[in-house]
Amino acid sequence: MRRHDRAIQSSAVIEDILRRGRVLHLAMVDGGRPYVLPLSYGYDGSAIYVHSALEGRKIDVLRACPRVCFSVSLDYELIAGDRPCGWGFRYRSVVGEGTVSFVADEAEIRSGLDALMAQHGGEGSDYSGETLQRTAILRIDITSLSGKQAGYE
Repeated sequence: MRRHDRAIQSSAVIEDILRRGRVLHLAMVDGGRPYVLPLSYGYDGSAIYVHSALEGRKIDVLRACPRVCFSVSLDYELIAGDRPCGWGFRYRSVVGEGTVSFVADEAEIRSGLDALMAQHGGEGSDYSGETLQRTAILRIDITSLSGKQAGYE
């Protein structure tokens, strides 16, 4: 990180960002080319869960190359300046890396869906067999995390 003065040193603040976030941008590599998607997610304190259809480009890309990078941003606000290059942003963000696993265990599939529901203020645990059969749950095992902020002293 070039701006070390903006690094978030507190693991509690990084954890808070992951718990309060709603959208995760997932970066993948598709045959040597970058591919990024905004996704809803659930964070359970140790891993990130996303859901997906059972097939599609994202699934194909992740089966071929499960290493990913992701970002979550919160509390952002445009700060107008008195000159064009004097504008800025107040924000908090987390960038992480990890490896995607396709969850096959039904209990973990339910736990992953519960994490997704909890992330967005809902309750889970009552999933139909049809929902479980047509939904892929992907777990991102986090290998690194860093946080950055501006406008917070």
